[in-house]
Amino acid sequence: MLITFALLLLILGKVNENNLRTAKGYFNDFSSYILNIIGIPINSLSKAANQINSLVFIYSKNENLALENKQLYKWKDLAQRLLVENQDLKKLLNGTKNIPNKFITAEVIANSSGSYIKTITINVGTIDSVAIGNAIVNNWGMIGRVIGVGKKTSRVLLVTDINSQIPIYFEKSKHKAIVIGKNADLLEIKFLKPRVKLFNNERLITSGEGGLLPKGLVVGTYLKTLNNDGNKIKILPTRNWDRLDSINVILFNHSKKLN
Repeated sequence: MLITFALLLLILGKVNENNLRTAKGYFNDFSSYILNIIGIPINSLSKAANQINSLVFIYSKNENLALENKQLYKWKDLAQRLLVENQDLKKLLNGTKNIPNKFITAEVIANSSGSYIKTITINVGTIDSVAIGNAIVNNWGMIGRVIGVGKKTSRVLLVTDINSQIPIYFEKSKHKAIVIGKNADLLEIKFLKPRVKLFNNERLITSGEGGLLPKGLVVGTYLKTLNNDGNKIKILPTRNWDRLDSINVILFNHSKKLN
């Protein structure tokens, strides 16, 4: 044992300190090289994980943006529809400014217009003071009249229905007649004196005769271009008569007028 220890001391005594320092440097270089090789796949995995996390974040962000964009489109569509509805209601209000009667705004809840009948149902009735015979108007003129009334709803006969007959006079020529529906896009004139002169673009106005309808509602327009054949006088109905959204009911009490 003593001999072995003596030999180790002898060997260590012979080793130069510079040689130890050189060996240590080689060992450090070798260990660094090994660690660098081992670290390459680890670094690659770390970068890949970071890239995957970034892709997941971008995808999630795109999903959120797509959802927000979809919701914005819904709000935009709602805003546009409300804008159109507001404009229509303003026109409807302006269209009744010159009518010397009370009126109530209603919504069309059913449309029964077919080949043989032209009627609609509105969401106002007797609780709103609606009565049979009340005129229905849009912002351009008369489009129908009430023929049936319930507590909360009413049935309206459109001016184009074959059963519709309205006493009118021509605005410029002052000739009186009856305008009737034909279950078509145009109206016709009955009981007009023969050989009368009518003016182009002359409006037809309710005469109020019979007391059922108020006087002064526009029903249609006479156009020469529609009457070149000279057989029957055809009338163009009130503008947008077939756009049945919001309408006004003229609360005209004909019984008081008759009294």
